[in-house]
Amino acid sequence: MVGFIIKKKIQAALKNNDRTRIFRKLDDMKKILILFTVEDWNEILQISRDLKENGKEVVLWTVQSKKDENSHAFPPEVKAIAQKDISKWRGLSSSLIDGFKELSYDTLLDLTTKNDRSLLYLLAANSAGFCIGVREQDFKVYDLIIFKKESSDLLETYNQIKFYLNNIRWGAN
Repeated sequence: MVGFIIKKKIQAALKNNDRTRIFRKLDDMKKILILFTVEDWNEILQISRDLKENGKEVVLWTVQSKKDENSHAFPPEVKAIAQKDISKWRGLSSSLIDGFKELSYDTLLDLTTKNDRSLLYLLAANSAGFCIGVREQDFKVYDLIIFKKESSDLLETYNQIKFYLNNIRWGAN
């Protein structure tokens, strides 16, 4: 029953999302929102630094686990969703969704490595012109997927994404 409700809410959010999709080369990206799994923080920190060194503004969102709620001290660009902001149906509080919808970013990079239905609500409501993921979802939420192999770490997958985005050729260019 819970799975059915979650699926319906996400499908409704996707149906109501009227974002304009546009493929972007890495050079064209200005502000990148990264969704990530809290356990991958060390790799995400390196990815974030690389993007910043290349002139990108980076915003990071994750869901804190119950046991980690007070143990991580994230920098200001990280929004760590607390368990109190997640309903028993794995939905997010309306104030959190409203805050997410107010964000301005041109690219969303979903680097989550574990299923988290809460973050699917954010994916469904995102306004990015270009949305990249590293694993398949039950819903069509990405414009580009570069699959993370089980044997690879996030840095390797991120480097594959960068390689692809830096080497894409447009038809007449």
